[in-house]
Amino acid sequence: MNHPLQTILDEIDARHRVGERPVVIFDLDGTLYDNRPRTIRIVHALAASLPAEHDRDAAIIRTLGPNDLRYRLEDTLRPLGVSEEVITMAKKRWFTRFFTDAACADDVPVRGAAPFVQRCFHRGATVVYLTGRDIPGMLVGTVRTLRDDGFPIGQPRVELVLKPTFEEDDTGFKRRMLDPMNELGTIVATFENEPGNANLFHHRWPESFAVLLDTQSAPGAPPLEPACIRVPDFSL
Repeated sequence: MNHPLQTILDEIDARHRVGERPVVIFDLDGTLYDNRPRTIRIVHALAASLPAEHDRDAAIIRTLGPNDLRYRLEDTLRPLGVSEEVITMAKKRWFTRFFTDAACADDVPVRGAAPFVQRCFHRGATVVYLTGRDIPGMLVGTVRTLRDDGFPIGQPRVELVLKPTFEEDDTGFKRRMLDPMNELGTIVATFENEPGNANLFHHRWPESFAVLLDTQSAPGAPPLEPACIRVPDFSL
């Protein structure tokens, strides 16, 4: 039995052979990229700047690595005994620095992500990066990391679609983009780390492959539709 990612590549070939324009849609954070190192750099920098009365908090924070992080920062720090004052400081520091061009440089591609996206592209698919990142704060950093990490970018059949403003809700934005995606061709597959978004894509394009990256998702996410596919990464 074929790996589901290989099945998607074969479907791109099949659609291309009959003259269709196959399209594959990828989310970025938690899907193509592990952005937890972004958070680690931010909180480690905070730890280095804490005054002496918070030496214990700083020591705890310095022990953290990406695999120690839970989705919410307070859910990581509070069980370790970090003081509420420092948790508040960490959340403020995170919010001001996480959604920036500079912070994108710390992101690490999920295993196999760049080679798989390249395979989709070279088989004739239009590659769409549909992300909740925003144009004012993260466009430049996003383009730079995609280029440097070997993803297709800046070429025909590659679309990078970001929110026009930071304030717009991520899922609402992606819902608003469903019709424009249809204009690009036949949606063959979508890749997401949020079950709600994967379900949204499955309902809109039930004949396509809706793939969930089993990485991290927001607390309280809805159950994944049974027809959706789970994969741990992009390795074949």
